[in-house]
Amino acid sequence: MIAENTEVKKIIVKKLVNSGINITPPLLDFILTLDNPLNKINLIIKDSSFIASFKSHLTENILNKISNEEIKKIVKRKLVKKEINSSKEELKIIDNYEEIQTPLPKVVSQKTIRSNSVKETAIVSERMNDYKIKPQSSPTLEYSNNSVNLEVNRTTKIKLIEGTKSTIAFNPMAKEYNSQFEILKDPTGKLYTNGDYKDFYNLTFDKFNKLRNLMRKRTEVHNADNINNILRLSNKVEVSIIGLVNDIRITKNGFYLLTLEDLTGLIKVIIRKDTENPDNVKIAERTLNDQMVYIEGTYNPGDKGKPGIIYGNYITKIDIPRDCEPNKSTDPLSIVLISDTHIGSKEFDEKLWKRFIDFLNGKIGNKAQRERAGRIKYIIINGDLVDGIGVYPTQKSDLLISNIYKQFNKAVELLSGIPEYIKIFYSSGNHEPVRNAIPRPAVPKKYSEELINLGVTCIGNPSLVKTHNVNTLVFHGDSILDVNMLIPGMENSKSVETMKELLKCRHLAPVYGKKTQIAPTNKDWLVIDKIPDIFHTGHIHINDMGTYNNIILVNSGCFQSQTDFMNSLGIHPTPGIISIIDLDSLKGTQLDLKIRL
Repeated sequence: MIAENTEVKKIIVKKLVNSGINITPPLLDFILTLDNPLNKINLIIKDSSFIASFKSHLTENILNKISNEEIKKIVKRKLVKKEINSSKEELKIIDNYEEIQTPLPKVVSQKTIRSNSVKETAIVSERMNDYKIKPQSSPTLEYSNNSVNLEVNRTTKIKLIEGTKSTIAFNPMAKEYNSQFEILKDPTGKLYTNGDYKDFYNLTFDKFNKLRNLMRKRTEVHNADNINNILRLSNKVEVSIIGLVNDIRITKNGFYLLTLEDLTGLIKVIIRKDTENPDNVKIAERTLNDQMVYIEGTYNPGDKGKPGIIYGNYITKIDIPRDCEPNKSTDPLSIVLISDTHIGSKEFDEKLWKRFIDFLNGKIGNKAQRERAGRIKYIIINGDLVDGIGVYPTQKSDLLISNIYKQFNKAVELLSGIPEYIKIFYSSGNHEPVRNAIPRPAVPKKYSEELINLGVTCIGNPSLVKTHNVNTLVFHGDSILDVNMLIPGMENSKSVETMKELLKCRHLAPVYGKKTQIAPTNKDWLVIDKIPDIFHTGHIHINDMGTYNNIILVNSGCFQSQTDFMNSLGIHPTPGIISIIDLDSLKGTQLDLKIRL
């Protein structure tokens, strides 16, 4: 019992020193008498940092001012008659370096709460040097010459290798800026459906109207007519139409035969392979059912009452304007995009996660790399934070934590290592305890309450998040596998190419009726009606980064090595690669957390 108490005392001392907080021995002894003192000290450190009169010295008076009611009651009950006369006496730190450096037990939930200013952080560093606390061996960062293949060379790949811990004081720039964010789009609480025919019709009707309105923003489509009016024509004439693809197939001659529909009827369109515009064939090759297209061509009326047909000489999708001017931040801050941590899985790589936490806290890397870490103000977790329960056959054998509540408890513990000044957004994926069909609401509070208490903002999927003037479209990416299977030449390892196709058709799940489950809601939440500055997906477990018409595209990797289920799908994951986007320039960097062999 005494040994256990001593170990807890060491941990508490270390937490206080790292947070730049002094404490008297009597008050330290009091904290050790509390139930679960390690948890209580985290609460005390967090709450005391918001007290204006707190000057890095923990006293009974400060404890009486913290917001946590449980601790306030304990203080009043146990310390009301006790005078602490040595409130100005600093705690004597243990001289033995090896004792200070005893690793924390894995079960301990540790959160690094830093001082409220760069100056105080520097004071903490000086104090640690005064006590001769030596640095441990830990990884550093190294730039790699391997760059990401982009349309515009905007990214640098960084690898993490073994080295020594930096002794330079970590003064994160992002800490000096207040969070500025707005959830522009979130389906949570707005998803109503009975699953009957009317709901399916309303969904398709809303999709058609939204996509048609987006298509009409293109200057060349203003004269498009409806299908019913064209079918009434009795002579050969040049026409143009807007319609959803009802069916597409290749004829014996290698032509593309499309059936288009609008609110007035259906009509067939032929795109010939020997057309004078080869781009038409390229677009037709990547056109899928339920996408909206614009067609110009020659209408030939049918003989003997048969419906006519259009011989198309121009086809286009809604697309993103080439001169699209993205929003940028005026502040030198960054956002980190990750997904698919799969906490609770046997294949979750906790070592890689801890290296990520070390990077965020400035514990590894040279001066320039630590400055990059210090710019990070936001993190978006794009689904599958936990591995969930019963998501796929035989999942139980892949689980290390088979209770969904305990998976979230572990997630809280791991996320608590992220610096407090970094704002975290968490969007639901197909492994979360929500419905599988998209759009998805945010994870219910009964699972996420502790995450919310940690300051995490839970959002649905898809969502549009504005951070320091930059809009990020967050979509887990459920439809990517379908699109890759339907379009020749598409690969899971090159998901940026698939993301471009989703932007071109301005819909996150263009094909209805395949493996991607789409809920029949009255409103189509999957239409990309607002052009994002960053498009973020996940789900594939393979990291990829690129650009399209000035939009930066990121498909996050994962923190999970290959499971048997992934192997059955032919997915070879790339765990431990995170994407960092500078909000003031929209330049991307990939950070490889894996150790160089």
